[in-house]
Amino acid sequence: MKKRVGLKTLAAELGVDVSTVSRALRDDPRVKIETRRAVHDLASHYEYRPNTAARALRSGKSGRVAVLLSPPQQRFASPIFLELLSTLDQRLRDNSMNLAVFAARAREEELGIVQQIADGGLADAIVLGRTRKDDPRVQYLLKIGMPFVTFGKTDWTDQHPTVEIDYAQAGRLAVRALNASPGRELHVVSAPEGLHFADNYVRGALEEAADLGQPAPTVWRVEMTEEAGVENALKVLGARGLPAFACIQDSLAFGVFRAAASLNLAVGTDLTVFGGQNFPGSEHTAPPLSTFSTEDRRVAELLSDVTMRRLAMEAPPQVGGFEHHEIRPTPLLRRSHIIG
Repeated sequence: MKKRVGLKTLAAELGVDVSTVSRALRDDPRVKIETRRAVHDLASHYEYRPNTAARALRSGKSGRVAVLLSPPQQRFASPIFLELLSTLDQRLRDNSMNLAVFAARAREEELGIVQQIADGGLADAIVLGRTRKDDPRVQYLLKIGMPFVTFGKTDWTDQHPTVEIDYAQAGRLAVRALNASPGRELHVVSAPEGLHFADNYVRGALEEAADLGQPAPTVWRVEMTEEAGVENALKVLGARGLPAFACIQDSLAFGVFRAAASLNLAVGTDLTVFGGQNFPGSEHTAPPLSTFSTEDRRVAELLSDVTMRRLAMEAPPQVGGFEHHEIRPTPLLRRSHIIG
C-alpha cells in the first residue's frame, strides 16, 4: 500500500508549485500537456486521492456539476441524455468531482430548481437542455454569474458555451426522404412551440417542402413521448388520405407505428414514417424505421468536454469568446419512408 501524500509532496517531487499540480489534476488547459501527464502519473503511483471535503471548505466549491433533466427527459426519453450522464460522470470522477442529477416534473418547475441549485451551493456549474430563445433559466444564471453550458442556443449565445444539433437540417432530411413516395399528405410532428430545437426542425421541414414544390405540410406540436405519437397519429389516420409523418424523435415515430397497427394499417403501404435520433430498436421495427443519427456518444463527449473546460476557467471570457459546436445529423435510410 502506497503512503498517503498531498499536493505538496507531488509538487516537490516534480519541481513545480502546488497550484500547478492542482490545475494539472483538473486537466486545466493552461498547464502544459507534458506536465499534466507527469502529475497524473505520479498521482496514480501514490494512489493520490484529494480531500474533497477540505477542498470544498477552502474554495467554497461543492465539487459537483448538475444536469437538469426537463420533461419528458426525466423519464430518460432520449438516449443522448443517458450518454451524457454516463460520460460526464466519468469525466468528473476522473477529476475527483461528482455528478448531481435534478429532474423537473413540469417546465414551470425548472427555474425554481436552477435557483435552488445556485442559491444552495449544490453545484459549481449546470448543464441545461431543451433551451428556449428567451430562456429564463439562462437569464438567471447570467445574472448571478454561475458557470453553465446549454444543449441548444438561446438569445444570449454570445455569453455562454453551447452544443447544438442542426435540427433545421434534420427537418430537411426528413421531408427530403419522405418525398421519395410522392403524393403523400405530409405531417410534421415536432416538440412544443418555443423550444429552440423544435422550432428549427419545423422551419427546416417547411423550407424543404417549399423547395421541393410540395404543399405546405400540417404541423403538430406535441410532447416527445410514444403516447403523444399514438394520439396524434390516430387523429391523422382517422381521416382520408395517404399520410407521411416526419417525426422529430423516434419515440413519436414508434407511436405512429402503434397507432397504424391498431387500425390494421401498414407502414410502407398505407403510410410512411421518418423518425429522429436513432433510438435503440429503431432498426428492428417492421419495416425498419428510417431516421437520423446525431451520434449520441460524440454529442455526450462534446458536452462533457465543454463543461469541463468551462469549469476550468477562473474568469469567463469576453462576450463572444465562448465556444460553440453544431452537430450535423446523418440520415439513416431504411424502409419506413418509402412505399414498396
